[in-house]
Amino acid sequence: MAPFHAVLRQHYRLEEVDLLVLEESYVGDVGPGDELAITLTDGGAQPFRIHDLAWGSAMSATAPPLTLIVKGLDGKEPAPGAVITTPV
Repeated sequence: MAPFHAVLRQHYRLEEVDLLVLEESYVGDVGPGDELAITLTDGGAQPFRIHDLAWGSAMSATAPPLTLIVKGLDGKEPAPGAVITTPV
């Protein structure tokens, strides 16, 4: 499988999961159970696991982005523009 690369559009923290809404420019495929990492504002990277995927957003019904439903951010707050990749 090709490495995954995406840019975060928006982050929402819910009670048990986090939602990562991606820019449409992502490349690669991911699915539930896959492990990825996201860059944080301090320059570090936070690994996480995909719990599920969702298409669409209230932001734009005509061009729905991919939303990752994830676990493992441990309270971290990634900022828009953060890069999400397959760990090396």
